[in-house]
Amino acid sequence: MTCSSGPVIEVRDYPDHPLTDRHSFHQLLLGQTGMVELEVGGRPVRVGEGVVAPVACDSWHHYLAPADNRILVLDLAVAWCEALDIASLFDTSRSGGWQLPSSLTQQAAQLHQQPAAAAAWLGRVAQYVGEHAGSALSTPRLSLLKLLPVLRRELGHNWQVAEMARLCHLSEAAFARQFRALTGLAPHQWLKHERLGEARRLMLASPTVTLTEIALHCGFHDAAHFSRTFRQAYGCSPREWRQEVRN
Repeated sequence: MTCSSGPVIEVRDYPDHPLTDRHSFHQLLLGQTGMVELEVGGRPVRVGEGVVAPVACDSWHHYLAPADNRILVLDLAVAWCEALDIASLFDTSRSGGWQLPSSLTQQAAQLHQQPAAAAAWLGRVAQYVGEHAGSALSTPRLSLLKLLPVLRRELGHNWQVAEMARLCHLSEAAFARQFRALTGLAPHQWLKHERLGEARRLMLASPTVTLTEIALHCGFHDAAHFSRTFRQAYGCSPREWRQEVRN
C-alpha cells in the first residue's frame, strides 16, 4: 500500500499472532476497543482504548492482538505531515504512545468516514502531545509479542504460572492478573484453548498420527486427559471429531 497524498483512514482489527511490517509513510494507531500490542524500534506499547501510538515511516514494527479489537489506523504521507507541521508526532524517540483525553478520542470516532476532518484533529493531537510530553505511556513489562510465541512453540511443555511469570520478570500474582486483563483468559485457560486448537489442526493435517502422539505433543498428560478435555470443550471425543471431519 502507498500513501502519496491525503490520509487513508480505516478501522482495523489485528490478528492474535505476531506480524511484522514496514512502509514508506507515517502511521498513527488509535485504540477504540480491545488492545493491540505494538513494538516500534524495540519499544513496546499497548494500544488500548484512547491510546494513540505513532509508527514512523520506514520503521520496522511488530504487532499482535490477544483478543477482539477495533483500532483506528491513519496512513499519512510524510510530505503531508510536514506541510501540516505534525511530523514531530512521529519522533518515536520521545515516546511509544500517549493516552488521549476523551474529548480527542470522541472526535476521532468518525474520522474513517470523514477524512477531511483528519488534519484539524491531528493538529489538536500534536498540540496535546506537545503540552503533555511528560505523560507518555510507560513501557509494559509483560510483552505478549515475546511471550505468546514462546508458549505456542512449546505447547508440549508443562508450563506453570511461576515459570511464565519469571520470563516476564513479574510476580505470579501480577503476571496472572495482567495476563487475564490482556487476553481475557487465565494463563491455564489460554493454554488449554491453544492446545485444543493445535490438536484439531494436527488431527486434520496428519491423519496417520495417533491421538496419543497428538496429546503428548500438545501438552496433555496422556490420551485420556486429552479426550476428557476435548469432550468438555466440544461435546465429543477426539476420535469422534476426527471421523466426522473426515466424512
